[in-house]
Amino acid sequence: MPRRELTNGQQVHDWLKEVSEAITAPAEITLIGSGALLWHAFDRGIQAELPEASMDVDPLTNSEEVARICYDALIGSPFEQTHGWHVNLMPDTVLREFPADWQERATKRHVGQLDVIVPAPEDLLVPKLKRGEPRDMKHIEWAKRIGLTRQ
Repeated sequence: MPRRELTNGQQVHDWLKEVSEAITAPAEITLIGSGALLWHAFDRGIQAELPEASMDVDPLTNSEEVARICYDALIGSPFEQTHGWHVNLMPDTVLREFPADWQERATKRHVGQLDVIVPAPEDLLVPKLKRGEPRDMKHIEWAKRIGLTRQ
């Protein structure tokens, strides 16, 4: 049974820092899902735990080196045993769920050699709204309550 211990943006930030220190060449990573919402909260200095903690971070990457690190942190991995959450590497096709102009609103940060791209909170909520699962709805309410979005 996957664990659900991803509760705050510090965890996402620390993982990105670990990845940036493990790679030998510049790379790009895009975060989506609840982990990306947590990252936005951390980036804005908001200390708020996600209700119904997430079990994973959902990245996309153009780097084989980063992809290997992500695969080493899949569900059931030693990474998950240590951290309480895992990494679910996503295909580029999931970006079709976002508005066509999402990249114009995305936040970009450099973490070492890693270029981190995170769609705007409003764009991150689009797939959650479409799914409409109870946990997704709690994450949407959380994003509103802490001021990440007005939606």
